[in-house]
Amino acid sequence: MVTEALLLGFLIFLIFLLLRRPPGLPPGIWGLPVVGWLPSTSVCLSDQVMKLRKVYGDIIMWRTGCLTSVFLCNYDTIKTVLKRPEFSDRPTFFTYSVFSQGSTIGLIFSNGLQWQRNRRFTLRQLRDLGMGKTALEDAMQEEARQLVQDFKKHTGKDQPLPLSLGVAVLNIIWTLVADTRHELDDPIAHDFIRFIGNTNDHVQGPVFLFNMFPWLLTLAPKFLKKRLGYYAVKNDLKRVQETMREFIKQHKATLDPSHPRDLVDFYLIELQQSKDSSQDDTLSEKDLTELMSELFVAGVDTTTSILRWSIKYLAKYPQVQARLQRDIDAMVPKGGFLYYHERSKLPYLEAFIHEVHRCVSLAPMAIAHSASQDTQIEGYTIPKGTVVVPHLECCHKDPKYWEQPHHFHPDHFINPDRSFNARKEGFVPFAIGRRSCPGESLARVEVFVFLTVLLQNFSFAPPPGLELTMDKDPEVLIINAPKPYRVIITERV
Repeated sequence: MVTEALLLGFLIFLIFLLLRRPPGLPPGIWGLPVVGWLPSTSVCLSDQVMKLRKVYGDIIMWRTGCLTSVFLCNYDTIKTVLKRPEFSDRPTFFTYSVFSQGSTIGLIFSNGLQWQRNRRFTLRQLRDLGMGKTALEDAMQEEARQLVQDFKKHTGKDQPLPLSLGVAVLNIIWTLVADTRHELDDPIAHDFIRFIGNTNDHVQGPVFLFNMFPWLLTLAPKFLKKRLGYYAVKNDLKRVQETMREFIKQHKATLDPSHPRDLVDFYLIELQQSKDSSQDDTLSEKDLTELMSELFVAGVDTTTSILRWSIKYLAKYPQVQARLQRDIDAMVPKGGFLYYHERSKLPYLEAFIHEVHRCVSLAPMAIAHSASQDTQIEGYTIPKGTVVVPHLECCHKDPKYWEQPHHFHPDHFINPDRSFNARKEGFVPFAIGRRSCPGESLARVEVFVFLTVLLQNFSFAPPPGLELTMDKDPEVLIINAPKPYRVIITERV
């Protein structure tokens, strides 16, 4: 009897320990042992967190499986926390490590010295190769002119947006990274665009369960891994990496160190110099492969998605589209173009682009961070390894900063004198702090250039009887790409 009582007491004590939430954590959901509290699959995770904000406040703890996550839902908190070095790391997610081939390499998912070195290198090379310079913008204008010619083939039809839009964006990345381009109707390029989109869809699918329950990677049988998308993601990334390795091979065979052509050449030159001096062991062809893969998978799909969202908003709000076209017709000669440094001539276009970013929140919860040490956020204890998630969409829907937070309203960014209001408070489409998007400047120019030329030459409308909706995919975890939609393109005369 005594033995049974002791065993029962020990069992109760064990259950208490398993259910007990460590002291000092922010308020939120702790859930059951092992499982925690799993999110709904019928509502976007970002929307679920916004509902929790009404209950728990701006800093929310949520345990899912083996993960303890802290969501930051306040602009001032996000801005402060993401500038702190102890929150610069990425968590050890399966969906992150599979990108980097099981290593902490590349740019987006690496940590420490590897990340610092690759961020400096990428920013320097993008700048030196033309980001922010007239030569690269001339290349964008040429892509835009080619895009106009391709769109003319698709006028008057009820159809999805042409894939050439994504190829035009792809070509800008190719130019910078590997000094090449594809024709906009190239089937190989079209296939690559579809493939990149599918890869991003797979990464934010059910395979995310391996992030919550990493022990599944060892224990799950093959049929379950297949069902959850484990092999699809691995095969996707393998294909991307094989493509990048082929470009590296070609560049090595034709490399002239005295005349580097692109980012790959510059990396190979630094790699050889590091081998000669034995000073930098963060450089490798594997790292270059990962760096290139990230630039394509992340850079192409995000910019193309914003352009697709923008055209969808143009089609849904014809009065906004007409106002933009009047401004462009008044400021841009027929067949001409504006450089990005002249964008002040089109304040409403800038306001439109910013409002699309705000309403869409393309990366609603950015890319997760991780605490590299035991620390605190506004008095709450944040243990080492805690996943820290900046909820950017909360900033974009906060009535503290926006008059009509839940409506599309470009005048959010227009001053009383009709000039563009380049506000920063509450607007963080490219994240903020030490891990902010390194391709922000490039993306801003691309979107401005392509939209200016497309609006100058075309109008966009929904098919008769069809109402375009801006509903989000409930499976969105990383990139809020628009659902497939149909549109009618009409050439302006």
